Amino acid sequence: MAFVATHLDPRRFRSIVCTFANETSILEEQLKAGGIPIHHIACRDGIDGMAPFRLAKLMHSFGCDVVQCYNPRPILYGGLAAKLAGVRGTVGFLSAFACQMPDQTYRFLPQPLTTTSRRNIYRNRIAARLMRYLVTVSAPLGKRFCEYNGLAPDKLRIIPYGADLSAVERVTVQEANDFRLELGYHADEILVGSVGRLVEQKDYPTQLRAFAKAVAEVPRLRMVLAGAGPLKADLLRMARELKISGQVSFIGHCERVPAFLRCLDIFVLASRFEPFGVALLEAKAAGVAIVATRVNEIPEIVSDGESGLLSPAEDPESMSRLFVLLARNREMRATLGKQASAEARARNSLESVVRGYQELYHASLA
Repeated sequence: MAFVATHLDPRRFRSIVCTFANETSILEEQLKAGGIPIHHIACRDGIDGMAPFRLAKLMHSFGCDVVQCYNPRPILYGGLAAKLAGVRGTVGFLSAFACQMPDQTYRFLPQPLTTTSRRNIYRNRIAARLMRYLVTVSAPLGKRFCEYNGLAPDKLRIIPYGADLSAVERVTVQEANDFRLELGYHADEILVGSVGRLVEQKDYPTQLRAFAKAVAEVPRLRMVLAGAGPLKADLLRMARELKISGQVSFIGHCERVPAFLRCLDIFVLASRFEPFGVALLEAKAAGVAIVATRVNEIPEIVSDGESGLLSPAEDPESMSRLFVLLARNREMRATLGKQASAEARARNSLESVVRGYQELYHASLA
């Protein structure tokens, strides 16, 4: 959302950001770098009946025309404040996590995704009614949120997450090849890679088992994992047990993700749970063939057989077959990558996200 605030058309919009958090963050630093004023509003945990009045005072002082709020609690306070300040335009954004409902359980996550509290349902209903529009990043997520909370879907609008396509597109073929050599891989090897935290949700064990089966059929396959996390020691041990230590590299945190993505032949995401999968947007932008699991919103991002190939979760046999298929078919890899890149430019550029919000801001005032 920092990109939206800093890239709105300055001839038509002026952004002001308000936060309930007191600590600094990367987001706040990005906003300040973009010249966006930030105001901290005191708001205690739980229900703070005075927070809407503090917000309304701030809105009135700046003569706000449109208020955009991020996720249910700020939507509630921001919507009430907009009523008090006489602001007509209201847009609420629901993140992919905010749309996760307690109708599914994931035992491997460190805590429940959301609460079953009736109070939260009532809060969500009130918050939604205070908004002119509710934005979600995919239609299924918005539908689930509305159905669980007993809301009509008429206010829903879909604006997918965006990715910085220009960062990937600026990486030249030569730079990608040079980075690949830095990692220790050559042009005649087929490089499979991932970017993400080494945590249970991402299901790297399935990915390693699938790779072990595939490399037995295609010896030129190699795998490189970029990212850190608590499971690294376990995954290193698994690689040794599978006898693929010589074909798999763990490079830790990667500062040059665009170059990393561009140097891959296949990008893989083996997650058992993935609220949206922003990493897939960056992989699509890089024009790399994708193998991912058919969970949550991933089928909304990757068109199976068109911009990537999807496998059932926790199924190393199926994933292995996809690795082998792509490893043996350079033309298929190129076709999938080209389509993925085209989809990313059409649906997931940050510029398209900004245009979507600008149109909504105008519509909210109608």
